[in-house]
Amino acid sequence: MKELSGNLAKLEFEDLRADVLNVIPPQRAGDLARQAGLLNMNNRWVGVNWLTMESTVAPGIHVLGDATFPAPAMPKSGHMANQHGKVAAAAIIQLLKGGPVNATPVVMNTCYSFVSGEDAMHIASVHQYDAAEKTFKTVPGSGGVSAVASALEGRYALSWAQNIWADSLAL
Repeated sequence: MKELSGNLAKLEFEDLRADVLNVIPPQRAGDLARQAGLLNMNNRWVGVNWLTMESTVAPGIHVLGDATFPAPAMPKSGHMANQHGKVAAAAIIQLLKGGPVNATPVVMNTCYSFVSGEDAMHIASVHQYDAAEKTFKTVPGSGGVSAVASALEGRYALSWAQNIWADSLAL
Protein backbone atom coordinates (compact mmCIF):
# COMPACT_ATOMS: atom_id res chain seq x y z
CA MET A 1 0.00 0.00 0.00
CA LYS A 2 1.35 3.37 -0.97
CA GLU A 3 -0.93 5.62 1.06
CA LEU A 4 -3.93 5.48 3.39
CA SER A 5 -6.17 8.52 3.65
CA GLY A 6 -9.61 8.44 5.27
CA ASN A 7 -11.54 5.64 3.58
CA LEU A 8 -9.24 5.49 0.56
CA ALA A 9 -6.30 3.13 0.22
CA LYS A 10 -3.98 3.94 -2.67
CA LEU A 11 -2.58 0.60 -3.74
CA GLU A 12 0.10 -0.11 -6.31
CA PHE A 13 -2.41 -1.05 -9.03
CA GLU A 14 -5.70 0.53 -7.91
CA ASP A 15 -7.37 2.76 -5.38
CA LEU A 16 -9.78 1.08 -2.97
CA ARG A 17 -12.48 2.81 -0.94
CA ALA A 18 -13.82 0.92 2.10
CA ASP A 19 -15.40 1.52 5.50
CA VAL A 20 -13.02 -0.98 7.15
CA LEU A 21 -9.57 -1.96 5.93
CA ASN A 22 -7.57 -4.85 7.33
CA VAL A 23 -4.05 -3.99 6.18
CA ILE A 24 -1.68 -6.94 6.30
CA PRO A 25 1.99 -6.15 5.64
CA PRO A 26 4.08 -8.37 3.36
CA GLN A 27 4.70 -11.63 5.20
CA ARG A 28 8.14 -13.05 5.98
CA ALA A 29 9.97 -15.13 8.55
CA GLY A 30 10.71 -13.44 11.86
CA ASP A 31 13.63 -11.19 12.68
CA LEU A 32 15.55 -14.02 14.36
CA ALA A 33 15.66 -16.00 11.09
CA ARG A 34 16.67 -12.86 9.18
CA GLN A 35 19.38 -11.90 11.68
CA ALA A 36 20.73 -15.46 11.64
CA GLY A 37 21.12 -15.27 7.84
CA LEU A 38 18.68 -18.11 7.21
CA LEU A 39 16.40 -16.36 4.67
CA ASN A 40 17.31 -18.00 1.38
CA MET A 41 13.89 -18.28 -0.30
CA ASN A 42 12.76 -15.00 -1.91
CA ASN A 43 14.79 -13.27 0.82
CA ARG A 44 11.71 -13.81 3.03
CA TRP A 45 11.55 -17.47 4.06
CA VAL A 46 13.80 -20.25 5.30
CA GLY A 47 14.34 -23.16 2.94
CA VAL A 48 14.41 -26.49 4.80
CA ASN A 49 15.29 -30.12 4.26
CA TRP A 50 11.79 -31.53 4.79
CA LEU A 51 13.15 -34.84 6.16
CA THR A 52 14.86 -33.12 9.09
CA MET A 53 13.43 -29.57 9.07
CA GLU A 54 17.04 -28.31 8.98
CA SER A 55 17.80 -25.02 7.30
CA THR A 56 19.29 -25.51 3.84
CA VAL A 57 21.65 -22.61 4.66
CA ALA A 58 22.75 -23.85 8.08
CA PRO A 59 22.43 -27.61 8.68
CA GLY A 60 21.92 -28.35 12.36
CA ILE A 61 19.47 -25.48 12.76
CA HIS A 62 15.91 -26.82 12.60
CA VAL A 63 13.20 -24.38 11.49
CA LEU A 64 9.45 -24.92 11.86
CA GLY A 65 6.13 -23.42 10.95
CA ASP A 66 5.56 -20.02 9.43
CA ALA A 67 9.26 -19.24 9.01
CA THR A 68 9.62 -21.95 6.37
CA PHE A 69 9.06 -21.60 2.66
CA PRO A 70 6.03 -23.88 2.33
CA ALA A 71 5.83 -27.08 0.32
CA PRO A 72 3.27 -27.00 -2.52
CA ALA A 73 -0.28 -26.50 -1.16
CA MET A 74 1.01 -26.71 2.42
CA PRO A 75 -0.87 -24.26 4.65
CA LYS A 76 0.80 -22.05 7.20
CA SER A 77 -1.09 -23.05 10.34
CA GLY A 78 -0.49 -23.92 13.96
CA HIS A 79 -1.46 -27.52 13.22
CA MET A 80 1.16 -27.71 10.45
CA ALA A 81 3.81 -26.18 12.72
CA ASN A 82 2.94 -28.89 15.26
CA GLN A 83 3.51 -31.50 12.55
CA HIS A 84 6.82 -29.87 11.54
CA GLY A 85 7.89 -30.13 15.18
CA LYS A 86 7.19 -33.86 15.20
CA VAL A 87 9.19 -34.41 12.00
CA ALA A 88 12.07 -32.38 13.46
CA ALA A 89 12.00 -34.15 16.85
CA ALA A 90 12.03 -37.61 15.25
CA ALA A 91 14.87 -36.57 12.93
CA ILE A 92 16.93 -35.00 15.73
CA ILE A 93 16.67 -38.20 17.77
CA GLN A 94 17.86 -40.26 14.81
CA LEU A 95 20.65 -37.81 13.96
CA LEU A 96 21.90 -37.87 17.57
CA LYS A 97 21.87 -41.68 17.50
CA GLY A 98 23.65 -41.74 14.13
CA GLY A 99 20.70 -43.52 12.54
CA PRO A 100 18.71 -42.86 9.40
CA VAL A 101 15.85 -40.36 9.47
CA ASN A 102 12.37 -41.35 8.31
CA ALA A 103 12.50 -41.29 4.50
CA THR A 104 8.71 -41.16 4.08
CA PRO A 105 7.18 -38.80 6.65
CA VAL A 106 3.52 -37.89 6.43
CA VAL A 107 2.04 -34.72 7.92
CA MET A 108 -1.53 -33.56 8.14
CA ASN A 109 -3.41 -30.36 8.70
CA THR A 110 -6.84 -29.41 9.98
CA CYS A 111 -8.10 -25.87 10.43
CA TYR A 112 -11.47 -24.89 11.85
CA SER A 113 -13.21 -21.54 11.46
CA PHE A 114 -16.21 -20.47 13.47
CA VAL A 115 -18.79 -18.64 11.38
CA SER A 116 -21.09 -17.98 14.32
CA GLY A 117 -21.04 -18.50 18.07
CA GLU A 118 -21.70 -22.23 17.59
CA ASP A 119 -21.24 -23.16 13.94
CA ALA A 120 -17.87 -23.97 12.40
CA MET A 121 -16.36 -25.36 9.21
CA HIS A 122 -13.10 -27.17 8.57
CA ILE A 123 -10.49 -27.73 5.90
CA ALA A 124 -8.11 -30.67 6.06
CA SER A 125 -5.20 -32.09 4.06
CA VAL A 126 -2.56 -34.83 4.21
CA HIS A 127 0.96 -34.37 2.81
CA GLN A 128 3.40 -37.21 1.95
CA TYR A 129 7.11 -36.64 1.41
CA ASP A 130 8.08 -37.07 -2.27
CA ALA A 131 11.70 -38.23 -2.45
CA ALA A 132 12.08 -37.39 -6.14
CA GLU A 133 11.07 -33.76 -5.60
CA LYS A 134 12.44 -33.52 -2.04
CA THR A 135 9.27 -31.89 -0.76
CA PHE A 136 5.89 -32.72 0.70
CA LYS A 137 3.06 -33.19 -1.79
CA THR A 138 -0.66 -33.27 -1.02
CA VAL A 139 -2.03 -36.82 -1.09
CA PRO A 140 -4.75 -36.85 -3.77
CA GLY A 141 -8.22 -37.18 -2.30
CA SER A 142 -6.93 -36.87 1.26
CA GLY A 143 -8.41 -33.57 2.26
CA GLY A 144 -11.61 -31.74 2.16
CA VAL A 145 -13.77 -28.89 3.26
CA SER A 146 -16.98 -28.95 5.27
CA ALA A 147 -20.05 -29.00 3.05
CA VAL A 148 -21.83 -26.64 5.45
CA ALA A 149 -21.15 -24.95 8.75
CA SER A 150 -22.81 -26.69 11.70
CA ALA A 151 -22.98 -26.89 15.47
CA LEU A 152 -21.52 -30.42 15.24
CA GLU A 153 -18.48 -28.99 13.42
CA GLY A 154 -18.34 -26.38 16.20
CA ARG A 155 -18.07 -29.13 18.81
CA TYR A 156 -15.39 -30.85 16.71
CA ALA A 157 -13.53 -27.53 16.49
CA LEU A 158 -13.50 -27.09 20.26
CA SER A 159 -12.27 -30.68 20.76
CA TRP A 160 -9.62 -30.21 18.08
CA ALA A 161 -8.47 -26.99 19.77
CA GLN A 162 -8.15 -28.64 23.18
CA ASN A 163 -6.17 -31.53 21.68
CA ILE A 164 -3.79 -29.43 19.57
CA TRP A 165 -3.12 -27.06 22.48
CA ALA A 166 -2.44 -29.99 24.81
CA ASP A 167 -0.17 -31.63 22.24
CA SER A 168 1.70 -28.43 21.34
CA LEU A 169 1.93 -26.88 24.78
CA ALA A 170 2.15 -30.03 26.94
CA LEU A 171 -1.01 -29.05 28.81
